[in-house]
Amino acid sequence: MVQFYADSTLQKHHNHAFQTVPATKQNVLPPGLDAETFERVLVRLRDVVGEENVAVGEGLRDFRDPYPLQIGENQPSAAACPTSVEQIQSILKIANEFSIPIWVFSQGKNFGYGGPAPRQSGSLVVSLHRMKRILDVNEKFAYVLVEPGVTFFELYEHLKARKSPLWVGVPALGWGSVLGNTVDRGHGYTISGDRQRHIRSLEAVLPSGEILRTGQWAVTDSPSAHTCNNNFGPQIDGLFLQTNLGIVTKLAVGVDPAPPAFMNVKLHGPNVEDLRPIVDCMQQLWLEGILQNHGMITNINHFASHDVPKHVHQTEKGPLLPEVIVKLKEKYQTGYWRATFDLYGTPEMINARLARVKAVFSTRAPDILLETSFFEGSDGNPVDASAIGTLSVGVPSMVPVKLADYNLPADGSGAGGHIDTTLILPADGETVLKWFTQAKTIMEGEGVDPFIGCHVFPHHILFVQEYVFDKTQNSHRERGCRVVNSLLTAAKVAGFANYRSHIQYMDTVQDLYDYNDHAYRRFVETLKQVIDPKGILAPGKQGIWPQQSLRTANSGKSTALGGD
Repeated sequence: MVQFYADSTLQKHHNHAFQTVPATKQNVLPPGLDAETFERVLVRLRDVVGEENVAVGEGLRDFRDPYPLQIGENQPSAAACPTSVEQIQSILKIANEFSIPIWVFSQGKNFGYGGPAPRQSGSLVVSLHRMKRILDVNEKFAYVLVEPGVTFFELYEHLKARKSPLWVGVPALGWGSVLGNTVDRGHGYTISGDRQRHIRSLEAVLPSGEILRTGQWAVTDSPSAHTCNNNFGPQIDGLFLQTNLGIVTKLAVGVDPAPPAFMNVKLHGPNVEDLRPIVDCMQQLWLEGILQNHGMITNINHFASHDVPKHVHQTEKGPLLPEVIVKLKEKYQTGYWRATFDLYGTPEMINARLARVKAVFSTRAPDILLETSFFEGSDGNPVDASAIGTLSVGVPSMVPVKLADYNLPADGSGAGGHIDTTLILPADGETVLKWFTQAKTIMEGEGVDPFIGCHVFPHHILFVQEYVFDKTQNSHRERGCRVVNSLLTAAKVAGFANYRSHIQYMDTVQDLYDYNDHAYRRFVETLKQVIDPKGILAPGKQGIWPQQSLRTANSGKSTALGGD
């Protein structure tokens, strides 16, 4: 068994997820290779990374989708776990020689989207979780430089140990990769939580094995490295987000200086219809420059799942009953919707921002209850994040992992899972409410709760819908396929598309980007064919379109559990 974490608690969470994956066939060969040839490949891989760092057969348990809807799909042929760029280059040389597709990930913890499982069965999965170096922490320019295996927990503890006044935007679950979550467009909850917008530079290994660096890091020994991501000519960082054009091996990303004071703001909307004014008020505050970090809006189903299993709330089958929702509002002292965002700066700055927040909501949404929590640093020091302990001050957590087991029976049987469908909607209250009503009808029509988490940005919303299920039950998995297919069908009619996708729905999602006979896909296919003529980095079924080179997470998070 591969050890992913030195922390026993995190490893226990990992084992819990992967040990309960339904049984499937163990031995899958790479496309076009016979068993004898593949055995020679394995010998070569063991020479590169060590015998204990190549997994096959039963050892591939840790490299499958931990929350599968379709058993037997997306199966790896083997897994290799390098510790250096040089080992990655050697693996690429072997893959090119034998034309073996490879699927690369960092920690593989973006469980709502397939975790570490490959897009194409028979792929060699390459796990970068052993590449653990934190290469630089720069307080003056507020960035960190990390390798793919560095988790949010590890970076947090590193900053804490050196008493660094920097906060990292962590996703919902902190066991994923900082680098992997960023290049899969994951989100944290501090000011710089939209980390893809704060990439300073990156290093990538191309399919040929050549090393490329971006931004001012592309200038040898430049004092400006990691201070600006501008290149001369095309800006290419984005080519390595959710991509199969290369393997990102180092990332410099901007983080936040700890502020003198901090305030958390919670908004409680009692009725379903309150989603409209909450979105519109938050969007107005964004445009006025009042909001600083992206806000979250979750419904009662979602945040109740982080507390206790559903059977504690309701024994009847089906979605939560109206009378149960009323009781949950009382229990958690909230509304059908709970929105939250944060204010950072000096006490004077925070109070000025809060005054404007109150003015906007009192005018446009007077029924919304506003609740605040204020913290200030002592003796002229910045706020102590550990004293607050929340995601919005950069403290990683594993609490939301409870969501996956929410729908399990009271007798303790079964094994939990979830799959996420995340669409990009305009930050317009009426549009968002209309879509929620439609999605709620689809999910409740299948007898399940509408788990909703909205990430609110100035112009758009990431609308996350989570289907929570018992992965040991075939009927639950079949229902999950119907839910996702129905949501994507409705999204296509409405003109919406995902910003990330579960591996089993990548073709469907890519087809949503259909302007001018899929010109976007054809353009990226052209790049791919030039950069990777053998298609060793994760070829797809319908052609070679953009896919995650470093599968992530939650996380993560976005609201999806984990981030890679």
